[in-house]
Amino acid sequence: MKSLQLIYPAGRPGSSRTIAWLLALAVIHAVGCASQPAVSDTPPQPEKATITDFWTVETSETVAVLLQSDRPLTYTENRQEDLRGVSFRFPATRLDGLAAAYFPPPNPVIRSIRSTQATASGEAQVFLELLVEASYEVMPDNEGLKIVFSKPLSATAAEKMPALSGADTSKAESVPAAATAPATATVLRGVRKETRADVDASKAAPAPAAATASAAATVLREVRTEARADGVVIRVISDGPVNTANVFTLEDPARIVFDFMGLRSTFKGEQRMPVRSEWVSQVRHHGHPDKVRLVVDTDARYLKSYFMEPTADGLQITVGGRKP
Repeated sequence: MKSLQLIYPAGRPGSSRTIAWLLALAVIHAVGCASQPAVSDTPPQPEKATITDFWTVETSETVAVLLQSDRPLTYTENRQEDLRGVSFRFPATRLDGLAAAYFPPPNPVIRSIRSTQATASGEAQVFLELLVEASYEVMPDNEGLKIVFSKPLSATAAEKMPALSGADTSKAESVPAAATAPATATVLRGVRKETRADVDASKAAPAPAAATASAAATVLREVRTEARADGVVIRVISDGPVNTANVFTLEDPARIVFDFMGLRSTFKGEQRMPVRSEWVSQVRHHGHPDKVRLVVDTDARYLKSYFMEPTADGLQITVGGRKP
């Protein structure tokens, strides 16, 4: 900052006009100095990225792991030898509500996905545990990371093998019709006799439950909640019964996570439903390419106080109440 040199105007130094002129110069100089921005040697800290979800997608030749985030991810990777798999480290990245261990649907490559958060360094770590050694390719984008593994040759060959019935059919077609006619007639007579007996038996006894079971659900249509005196009932409404779900719990904050594999959502983005109750504060669900994830925000006391019951049009989940 330059020193201020005072130049008195003509007149007596002690006059009131001289004093006012000097005060005006001082104010102007102070304002000019204050308007200059402060200079800091500390570089600005980048905002942390957030990994919000991960899942697997399987095709006929590959198994891909998708990591979803709110921005592009910076990472380092390292293939592990002692525990077969690939480790990814993400500096300045946090994990948002992800399970410490996630076991994807059965596939020939990925056994589990494990995630940890290093509190001191702010680094997120994701380990992909493999069933077999497999080559892979990492494909980053603006919404996360995609790790694509090639299936073992044995797995892809098995998927492309023709069905045994096809081979048998081709052999049968090559045999002359005259040679096969008696055997065919004998088999058909046996089939007719057994079928007639089955029909007679079906008139006397009700049909087995397995024969009348509805097809499994494929589309999520609606989620409803009902707060009762002893708990909260959550109805997952779909186009058929929801018979299975991958369920795990998280403690901080407390929530119960339900993954419905193979179910497709008709909603866009995450849907949130507040619930006024002692047991549940909110229910959320979000559609993914291979599943629908439903999250129940609850209290730590009720993380194990839930049960599920398939219905003809979906699934009923009860949190807090006793099973009837």
